[in-house]
Amino acid sequence: MSQLNYIYTLFVSNLLISLPFLLLGIVISSALLVFVDEDQLVAKLPRTRILAVIIGSSLGFLLPVGQYGNLPIVRRLLLQGVSIPLCISFLIASPTVNPFIISNSWQILGDYPTLVFLRILGGWLIAILVGLIFSAYPEKSIVIDESSSVLQSRSSLVHSGTILSGLEGFKPLQRAGNLVYESQGNVRTSVSRIQQLYLFFDNIVREFIELGSFLVVGIAISTVCQFFLPQAQLFQWGETPLNQLLIMIVFGLVLSLNSLSSAYFLTPILSSILYGSGLAFLLLNSLFNISSLILFLSIIRIKFASYIIILTAQLILVFGLLVNFYIT
Repeated sequence: MSQLNYIYTLFVSNLLISLPFLLLGIVISSALLVFVDEDQLVAKLPRTRILAVIIGSSLGFLLPVGQYGNLPIVRRLLLQGVSIPLCISFLIASPTVNPFIISNSWQILGDYPTLVFLRILGGWLIAILVGLIFSAYPEKSIVIDESSSVLQSRSSLVHSGTILSGLEGFKPLQRAGNLVYESQGNVRTSVSRIQQLYLFFDNIVREFIELGSFLVVGIAISTVCQFFLPQAQLFQWGETPLNQLLIMIVFGLVLSLNSLSSAYFLTPILSSILYGSGLAFLLLNSLFNISSLILFLSIIRIKFASYIIILTAQLILVFGLLVNFYIT
């Protein structure tokens, strides 16, 4: 019974530190859906590759929503036609490159300023590299309901999107025989402020139920894995820099923490591990642990999501090895 109580307590605590960030991201996503004209948004954002990834990797300073809140925002930006490199660089960098995480890292890891600097620099550089690589990915759209006189299209990288995407998120295309052309009309201009507020709060509720259910499942799986993870035995295997790095990557994947909590876990063991191993844990756990992976796969299509996960994990591994062998 005591073990069940521990699992329940661990599950509730992980859930309570995760849901507020998801809700914050959903609020911003809903605001983008209802109050922001996607044509003006896309027109104001850079389309060139290098500038797009620099803006995207720095966007966390304006939208510090963490690893759970950035996912609904990335989905909304993709649905509204924002470029892939900007969205991907924001996705990778925002859990690390934002003012709250920088302040939190300095307060907790202040005795290790090199690690704090490498955490921020590593997250920023990896986001830029991944964004530049995926800038070559062809941007396609899926046409929905071809039999209708009004066609709707959306990004091929995301799943179905929120409940209200069909009304507000997609840009309508008009059909005249076999000719399809873009409509210049905007649904947002045809509804009152009261209707906009209703759509805003309605989308928050629907999207929170949609994504929150995936997050609950992910945290439940992560909690069980964390409970049965042989932590003491794994630490004993970390005798070489590579083994130690791989073990910390396992911890990063299994532990259902967030960008703010990962530094607290690392502090007691930091004196006994190499900087590169701790850095790999901080970067990976802030991006892709079990709970965030399930949420991520519920938003982004599996093929594209797999590319992002594998490439990011490889870059984190290489960055950690370089730090282990050449800095510490």
